[in-house]
Amino acid sequence: MRHSRARRYGEKRSAQKKITRLKARLDFTAPDPAETPDLFLGNFKRSTTARWIYCFGRNEFDVANSVKWAIESTTKIRCMYRDFDLLAEATPATANKLTAIATHIAHSFRALLEKFSGVDGVSVDDRGVFVVGLYDGMMNEARIAGQRLPNRAGLRKIGKGKKPSPATGLHVHPYTVALSLGKQIRFSVPLEQIAAELEAVTQKRLS
Repeated sequence: MRHSRARRYGEKRSAQKKITRLKARLDFTAPDPAETPDLFLGNFKRSTTARWIYCFGRNEFDVANSVKWAIESTTKIRCMYRDFDLLAEATPATANKLTAIATHIAHSFRALLEKFSGVDGVSVDDRGVFVVGLYDGMMNEARIAGQRLPNRAGLRKIGKGKKPSPATGLHVHPYTVALSLGKQIRFSVPLEQIAAELEAVTQKRLS
């Protein structure tokens, strides 16, 4: 009996040590997958009537197109612009759902773009590449190994036969920075958490 108790105590201690080591290696503060469902989860019904979905600002073509393409690609519902308004050929219930999706994506893109643009050395030209990365990450369309990344404007050559050097102080491609952030937008990870990750990555990569 005494040996049996000692064995059980030893097994319990061993299990506790394994759990401690596991917690040290893994981030248990991240949201549970069940709490962050796919933004496009559910059914989407088409209609012959185009209904209002969202209104974009005058200079938000890159964000607006990201929202439009994401909706059309995922739901197969046709969208179109009317001035700065985005419309979709969807039933009223689906249109309401698409409005919530468009609001989430647009708000997330705007907030991350603002934070990214405030990083020292990041040029205006990097914005477009960053948006492409957010979109590809959100749609799980990351460039495969060996495929060229989107060109960064503002690159300057440093000598014949040498590779171009970015004019910015950011030593990582904006597309690469944005990929994982876009995926988190798709799964409704809290924006504060995504923005904190962006800040951490850019701070590490600055010269």
